[in-house]
Amino acid sequence: MGFYFTLQYRRIGRQLKESGIHPVLGLLLLAVGFLGLSKYLFYKTELAPWIYVLLALSALLRLGAPERTDRLRLIFGKLDFYRVRFLENSFAALPFAGFLLLERQFIFAIGLLPVALLVAMVKGQPALNIRTPTPFWRYPFEFIIGFRSAWWLIALSYFLCAQAIHVGNFNLGLFSLALCFLLGMSFYSKPERMYFVWIFAFDGPGFLRHKAITGLICVSILSAPVLFALYMAFPDKALVTTAVQALGYCYLCSMVVAKYSAFPKEMNVPQGLLYGLSLWLPPMILLVVPIFYIQSKRRLTSILG
Repeated sequence: MGFYFTLQYRRIGRQLKESGIHPVLGLLLLAVGFLGLSKYLFYKTELAPWIYVLLALSALLRLGAPERTDRLRLIFGKLDFYRVRFLENSFAALPFAGFLLLERQFIFAIGLLPVALLVAMVKGQPALNIRTPTPFWRYPFEFIIGFRSAWWLIALSYFLCAQAIHVGNFNLGLFSLALCFLLGMSFYSKPERMYFVWIFAFDGPGFLRHKAITGLICVSILSAPVLFALYMAFPDKALVTTAVQALGYCYLCSMVVAKYSAFPKEMNVPQGLLYGLSLWLPPMILLVVPIFYIQSKRRLTSILG
C-alpha cells in the first residue's frame, strides 16, 4: 500500500518535470493557487463555506469514479482497498478542511473529514440502467456527458437562482448564472480521443470555430432558465446580467481554445496556471486567448492537415 502512494507521488513529480517545472516549485505554485482562489471565494460571497464543501465533495466523488475503484479492487484485497480509499479521500479533504479552519468555519471543517471517509465507501457515480434525458442530444458529447454527470450541480444552480429571487439577493442570482458557465467550461476539461477530432473536415481555425459555436449554443440552453429569471426578477439590473452572460461566453470560448492548446494531452501545469490567472483577473483573458489560439491552431493542423 505504501508503494502505491509512493508511485502516485512519483507520477505527479514526473508530470511536473515533463511540463518543464521542478516538482517542488510546481507543488508550491499549486498550493499558492489553491490558497489564492479559496481566499477569493470567501471574499466574494457569504455562501462560500457551502460552495467550498460542494467543491470538496466533487473532488472526492471524482476519486471514487467507477473506473478508478474497479482498478483498485483488482490490485488490492478488500481491507487494503478501503485503507487506500480512506487515505486518498483524507489527503484530498485535508486542504479544504484546513482552509475552513483558517476561516473559522469549524462546523464545516469538522464535518468534512467524516463525510470524506463515508464517500470512500461508495462509488462516485453509481451505475444505473437509466439514461438521463438531456436537451443536448443534437450536439457533440461534451454537454451530454457533462449534463448526466453533473446534473445535481445544475439543479443546485437553478435552486440558488430561485432562492436569490425569493430573498431579493441579486448577487446570489449572478453567482447562479456564473455557476452555469463554470459547469459548461468544466465539460471541456478532458480531451477526447484523437479520432473524434480527425473525422471533422475542417482546418484548425474552422474546427475551433465549430466547437466554439456549438459550445455557445449549448451553454445558452443551460443558462437560459437563470438568465430569463434574473431579467424578470431584477429588470433594473438587466445591463449587469447581460454583461455577466457576455463574459461567460468569452470564458467558454477561451476554455475551448485552452483545451486544444495541449491536445491530445491535457493542459500542463504552466498552461493551467496561466488560465487560472485569467479566471482570477478577467482582463488577462485578452492576453491568454491569443496565446492558446496559436498553440491550438498548431496542434490541430498536424491532425486535421
